[in-house]
Amino acid sequence: MKYSVYENIRKIRELKNFTREYVAAELKMSTSGYGKIERGDVDLTVSKLIEISKVLEVSIEFIFKFDVSVFFSETR
Repeated sequence: MKYSVYENIRKIRELKNFTREYVAAELKMSTSGYGKIERGDVDLTVSKLIEISKVLEVSIEFIFKFDVSVFFSETR
């Protein structure tokens, strides 16, 4: 399954055990405003994506290419 950039941001945040409140505070925005980004309710600007990548401590490329199934795939 292919995830969108918005879903990838949420999944990366969750894997790093960051709360929405923490990320929103680091971005100097409201928690509800940040939630809209994760849900894809607002268009994401390049500058905001750069800020988010810094808070999440990953590259922008990582956000675009992130695939959660890599972490949970079974090898047989």
